[in-house]
Amino acid sequence: MRPFFKGQSIILSIYAWRKYCCALAAPMSLTRPATLLHGSLMLAPVFVFATAVRADAPSADLGSDTARAQPVPKEGPAAPDVLLDGASQEASATEAESTDNPPGAGGEALGVDPRLEPSAGAVDDAAGGYPADALSLTAPEPADPSIVAEAATAPALPENTDSEGEDEEVSGLIEELTYAQHPGLPLAASKIFFAKRPWTISGFGEMAYTAYLGDKNRDTGDIELYNTNLYRFVLYGAYRPTKWLVLYAEAFAEVLHDGFREIDFEVLPEVFADFTISRPFGLRVGFSQMPIGYINNNDEPVMFYSVSRPEVERLIIPSQWLPLSVQAYGRLGDSLTYMLTVFQGVDGEDMLGASWLRQGRDVGFNVRTPGLGAQVNYSPIDKLELSLSGVAMESGNRQRVTVDGAPRTVHARTLLLSGYARYAFGDFSLLALGSMGMMGETDLMYELTGQGPQGPQVLGSRTYGYYFDVGWDMLPTLRGAPSGPPNRRFFYRTDEMQLPIFVRYERLNTHAALSPVLQARLTDDDRINQSDLDIITVGLNFMPRRNLVLKANVQFRRNRARFSYLPEEGHRIETGLGFIF
Repeated sequence: MRPFFKGQSIILSIYAWRKYCCALAAPMSLTRPATLLHGSLMLAPVFVFATAVRADAPSADLGSDTARAQPVPKEGPAAPDVLLDGASQEASATEAESTDNPPGAGGEALGVDPRLEPSAGAVDDAAGGYPADALSLTAPEPADPSIVAEAATAPALPENTDSEGEDEEVSGLIEELTYAQHPGLPLAASKIFFAKRPWTISGFGEMAYTAYLGDKNRDTGDIELYNTNLYRFVLYGAYRPTKWLVLYAEAFAEVLHDGFREIDFEVLPEVFADFTISRPFGLRVGFSQMPIGYINNNDEPVMFYSVSRPEVERLIIPSQWLPLSVQAYGRLGDSLTYMLTVFQGVDGEDMLGASWLRQGRDVGFNVRTPGLGAQVNYSPIDKLELSLSGVAMESGNRQRVTVDGAPRTVHARTLLLSGYARYAFGDFSLLALGSMGMMGETDLMYELTGQGPQGPQVLGSRTYGYYFDVGWDMLPTLRGAPSGPPNRRFFYRTDEMQLPIFVRYERLNTHAALSPVLQARLTDDDRINQSDLDIITVGLNFMPRRNLVLKANVQFRRNRARFSYLPEEGHRIETGLGFIF
């Protein structure tokens, strides 16, 4: 049986990171309580990651661990689906035991990104790929954010047993990742659906530092848009009492610091029950990510290139959007998946002009005017994914305001649409995403936001944003064909290493159009905080193993705002570290 962790490795890991954290925190002017919190949040993720990778490390019996990590060869027998009726699922699970599919997979999902597979020759059939049989709405993207993973299926969810054999086969507190996705969830969050036992602990962490080469704009009122230091740690806990039910909880903690005196600490819950009723229909009830755009369902740091998330998916499409919702999802045919969502709505009073809907995200039991969301994904050929998604809601929640002495009801009907395409070929990957939004009654929203903490906000009646990502993993070219068996150590595995470089171009505008009624009412004292940005990001990732990534990139930014009071955008240098377990 493998040990839970090796104390010496953890001590060395914490000591090394502590030295980095002390150097990073030295220029900060924090109060003593804030400093203690600051340091604790930096060290806690390192401890969890160290224990996670120790539990994930190969034991003396390397063959069994290696087998669990390998993809399903294309030429192998087709695996059964996870969303089956009970009788079919039991039969499929029995049949699956006799196949060469990786043990421990517990559901149907997209396969591992090809860039994360072991190098050719590391194991037999390592380049075999995956059968095109996916349920997941968005493909995993561990280090290469624009690669479309080929679809894969896995054996049906096993019966939950407390047999001694299972305890012997899965040792350690943290079970290793399978690098497959369940619909609407990123990699680490999907672990329970593919685990060998009925409970799992997983999560992710990321730390980032941003140096500003020019002015920093604090007038937007959202510290996430101008932070210098970011620390984020997420812990998932899940329990599967039966084959068709998963109970899931997440604790999300984030600290943002502007490098001077402003600090923001945020904790978000994510709790839901997932019912895998049948192949074409599953149900999720609780707090979960909105299925729109790419990042919302792929927000773990190994799933996108840049240190910070793309600005289009922060300012136009709100990321980290976790409303109370009921979601139906499933698969129709061989290449089409869907997700339909009814959610609690947004808080229009908190919206800001510079970030549009972002500050209106609401986590709690305040059911406002319900909104509707939908997403459809289509994979016509291998390594190509096409996605369309949208959200329709009322941003005003039918609240009352007074205009010229007369009461008015604010509806502010809002529509947000998004689509993306991803394709991979060889060591190259492409991702293109676009989004547009429309909001009515922004003149009444001006009055409604005046009741909020930031004062009256000029919101765009039309917004848009898009970006293009191109990446190339240059490690295979630099290293050549591997010779001999892979070297698998605590913090690196030669058969999992990647070294991608990338370029991204972003264009977005939070005020592509203003309501004529609102424009007529504005005075010289009204500030229009417009984000009308051109951004070019150039960067490098290094992935010593598939669940750990080091990132660095430079952003060249320009704000085209015609009537903005914002200072000129400064360029940025960003560095970061991320991991999942």
